[in-house]
Amino acid sequence: MTTLVDCPQSRGGEWTFSLFGVPVRVKFWFWIAVLLLGGEQEPVSMVTWIAVCFGSILLHEFGHVYAFRLFGEDAEVVLYGWGGMAIPRRGCQSHLARFVVALAGPAAGFCLAGLTMIAAVLSGARIHFGFHLFLPTLAAWPAMVHESSSLPPSFHWYTLLNDLLFVNFYWGIVNLLPVFPLDGGHASRALFEQHDPYSGRRKSLILSAVVASLMALLGIPEGSLYMVVLFGVLAVSSLQSLESERHRPYPSRRMNES
Repeated sequence: MTTLVDCPQSRGGEWTFSLFGVPVRVKFWFWIAVLLLGGEQEPVSMVTWIAVCFGSILLHEFGHVYAFRLFGEDAEVVLYGWGGMAIPRRGCQSHLARFVVALAGPAAGFCLAGLTMIAAVLSGARIHFGFHLFLPTLAAWPAMVHESSSLPPSFHWYTLLNDLLFVNFYWGIVNLLPVFPLDGGHASRALFEQHDPYSGRRKSLILSAVVASLMALLGIPEGSLYMVVLFGVLAVSSLQSLESERHRPYPSRRMNES
C-alpha cells in the first residue's frame, strides 16, 4: 500500500549527481519543502537556511550510506519532500545491520552539531540549552567577544550557527522518535522484529501511530502548526501501513523454528 510519506516514483525535474561515488537524486519537491519550512526571511538568511538544510540532510544520508557499506551494501541517496532516504541495492537482512544503519544518520548530524558548538564557543558565543515540545534544543547566543576572537558576532553568523544546531541537533532528536519512517521508527522496528518475528512489525507501527498522535497533540498548545501537520500525517501513514499488515501473509512458526 502506498502511504502519504512514500517517495514519488516520477523522476521529472530531478537534479542528479554523484558524490564520493554515491549517486544522489534531488527531487523538485525537496526545494519546495525547504522553502516552506524557511518561512519569511530576508534573502541572505533564506539562502543560508537552504544551504544548511541541503548540506545537513545530505550528510545525514551519507551517514546511512557508509553504515550500509560496513555491512557490504551499496546505496544511493534521494532527497525529496519529506527529507531524504538512503536506498540500498538489496537491503540489509539482519536486525543488527538495520538498527545500526538507522542510527548512523542522526549520529552524523550530531557530530556536525558538536563541531558547530565548538565553532560557536570559539567565536565568543554561549550555548543555551532549552526545550521545545518536551524535546531538548540548543541555540547560540551572542556573548562578550574577546579581542582574540577571529570571528566577530554578526546577524548572519548567528543565523548560520542556529540553523545548523536546529537541523542537526533538534531535528536529530525528533528523528529518533519511534515514528515510521523516521530513523527512530526504523530502529524500533528492527528491535521489535528481533524480539518478535511474527508480530514485531505490527507492534512497531502501533507504537509509531501512538507517538506520532501524541506529538501532533502536543503541538496544539505550543501553537506549532508544522508539528501538528507533520506528526498528524505520520500518524495516518502508520495507520495505513498497519492496515496493510492485516493482509500480509505470515510464515508459520514451525517453518521459522526449523
